[in-house]
Amino acid sequence: MQPDLSLIVVGEYEERHARLSFGITYVTLEPAMARNAWGTARLLSLREVQEKARLWKKLTASSPILSGKPFRETRENKVLLDLGVYQAGLFPKRTARGLSLSTFDTLLLGCVNRTPSSPARILGRENETGQELWRWVSVTGDITIFNRLAQWAEHGALHAKPWTAPNGWQTARYTLSAAGRALLRDGLSSIDQAPPFPIWGVTAYDPKDPWVVVEEAGGRPHLQRLGER
Repeated sequence: MQPDLSLIVVGEYEERHARLSFGITYVTLEPAMARNAWGTARLLSLREVQEKARLWKKLTASSPILSGKPFRETRENKVLLDLGVYQAGLFPKRTARGLSLSTFDTLLLGCVNRTPSSPARILGRENETGQELWRWVSVTGDITIFNRLAQWAEHGALHAKPWTAPNGWQTARYTLSAAGRALLRDGLSSIDQAPPFPIWGVTAYDPKDPWVVVEEAGGRPHLQRLGER
C-alpha cells in the first residue's frame, strides 16, 4: 500500500560499450503515482493478447516488417505498417544510381558541418533537415542519436573531439569529414561503409544479411536483400 520505488535505467548496450555511455537515468515513482497506475490497470482480453503477440513476433522477426509479400492495410495492421515504415528509414536505399545512406543517416550526417558542434547543437539545428531529424527523436529517443554520432565517428564519416562524462551532449564535438561528405554526395559502394544498426529483430547495414529499401507504387518502402530483383 506504500510503494516507494526507484528505477535505475541502464541500457545493456551502454554497459557493453562504455565509451558510448554518457550518463545514467534515475526515475522515481512516488506512492500516489503507483496507486493511480494500479487503479487504471485492467485485464487484457484474449483477442488483445493474441494481437500483441502477433505484433511482437513480427517486430522480432529475422526479416524487416515491410519485406516479403505485402499484407493488407487493415485497422489492425496500421500500427504494424507505421512501425515498418519507421524501420525502413534506418536501412540503406537502392536507387537507380546505386546504394545510398538510410533516410535517418542522411538526416543525421546532414546536420553535421565543418564547424565543431556538440550533439545537442546538432540535434537542435533549426533548418529543414534539423526539424526533420527532430521528428525522429520521438521514436528513436535522443540516446540513439548520441550513439549513432559516436559510431559514425569510429567509422570515419565524422571527426570527433574527445569528451568528458557525464555531459557528453555538451562536451563532445563533431565535424563532417571528407569521407562523410562523399557518402552524402555519392552514396555507398558497399554495405560495410556504414556501421551496423540493430533495429528490433534485424540489423541495418549488415554485410552478412544485407537488406535494402526499394520503392513500390504509391511510394511505400519495400525491403529486399541486396542483389534480389
